[in-house]
Amino acid sequence: MMIRETVLFIFVLLSTVTASATVSLRGDMNGDGVVNGTDIQAVINFIVTSEYDEKADVNSDGVVNGTDIQKVINIIVNEEVYKMPELRIFFEGELSRDMEYLKGSMQLTDTDGSVVELPARFRTRGATAKEYMMKPALNMKLCSADYTEEADSSLLGLRSCSSLILDAMAIDRICMRNRVSFDIWNEFSRLPYDTNFEGRNGTEGRFLELFINDQYYGIYCLTDRINRKLLNLKKVQEKEEGSPVIRGVLYKNGTNDIENQNEPSFNEDSTACVIEWHNAWELTYPDEYGGMQAWQPLQDAILKGNNKDYVKKYYFLQNLADYQILIMALSIGDNWSNKNRFLSIRNITKDIDDADPTEADRRRFVITPWDLDTSLGGSYNGSFYDGTYSDWAPEDIAKNSPYPISPISSDEEYNAILKQRRIEGRLGAFSVNSVCTKLEGYRDLFIQSGAWQRMVEHFNAQQYRPEYVNDLVREIEYIEEWYKDRFRQMDTYFGIEE
Repeated sequence: MMIRETVLFIFVLLSTVTASATVSLRGDMNGDGVVNGTDIQAVINFIVTSEYDEKADVNSDGVVNGTDIQKVINIIVNEEVYKMPELRIFFEGELSRDMEYLKGSMQLTDTDGSVVELPARFRTRGATAKEYMMKPALNMKLCSADYTEEADSSLLGLRSCSSLILDAMAIDRICMRNRVSFDIWNEFSRLPYDTNFEGRNGTEGRFLELFINDQYYGIYCLTDRINRKLLNLKKVQEKEEGSPVIRGVLYKNGTNDIENQNEPSFNEDSTACVIEWHNAWELTYPDEYGGMQAWQPLQDAILKGNNKDYVKKYYFLQNLADYQILIMALSIGDNWSNKNRFLSIRNITKDIDDADPTEADRRRFVITPWDLDTSLGGSYNGSFYDGTYSDWAPEDIAKNSPYPISPISSDEEYNAILKQRRIEGRLGAFSVNSVCTKLEGYRDLFIQSGAWQRMVEHFNAQQYRPEYVNDLVREIEYIEEWYKDRFRQMDTYFGIEE
């Protein structure tokens, strides 16, 4: 009784305090657009009756208890403040579709008011992204004061690096699909070996509002890159005499550097390659040493290794299973063919038949996802929204698996791993609660910081616009319903019962 009386006393104190809103908010139990003492009482009622209600579970931890009451109180008294960093970048020259690196600077103001100013260079990026120059995607390289060298720095808690991406998310109407999907992936899957970044095998990112030469461009995601350091690939071994020895390699599937991809070919400096019809790759590392020494492992794998025995010897089966679960669970059609994925090898000089399995593993391939913005029912051009979404059935994804998964798609060992990873994922990173919590967390950040409204008002007044929705709350609700149905489809495919 003492606990309940104390909670009711808090309710009386706060019953006249409201947090006004123009959209649905966490803690708004009765949907009246304000969070106040009435909503606290509603949460208390569910605790007293031991009933579970999704709205009353304000912190989305699966239970309704005193923590949810405190969460509502925090919202009311504005102790939980949503803010978004602001990045201003400046460069000389015209912002254009084919803009190469231009010298400039960046000024980043974090939510605590701290400011970081650094020299940097900028260029436009992305094939599809370049069609949306009203909200351009950019590469940003941090530099020394004279621009002669790249300079690592840690921004917004990301790992220290010099090369970053300003992801515009111009075709994603909720501006978070790529980030949510990588958050899920990073929680679910890790590299099959140790690194300085806890085995992370995907990007991390932080949302911010971007200004380019003092012009507002809306919500962006500052993102690190998939590169040698993240994946712990061995550096090229330089020699005083003779050619350098290439060890770690990183290949990215898909390129625009070769126009005709009907026949095998290389681009001028051999940093891009068409291995077979419309199967093109870029040499992400070491891009300064394009040539057959770097390309041979990938060519051998694709041209000679399209069989079960090769894949089981040269790849990590759980890594492949994790990737397939990601594609199936989130219905990511744009990443299940010859694009938007990386393959890497830590050290191509190692022997796959080494008696020491640790050494042999250094010669195995690892797959890493990229550009997940068509996930969660999305599309390459933003055409699916407002309750209508893409939905590539799990069984169809499995039937149409690309290399290197296709040769093992009927393998008993691989399918046992695949099902086990689904069982584990559905209780963790891919659970309905986990996915919805991530969506709602970014939704609340966008709305309660005011950033979404600022972006919508800005682009509503423009002639040319990226893809977005005016009502983010409703759109997230639709996507959550889509995912709940997708979750059931996945369980049906794998024969899993509650």
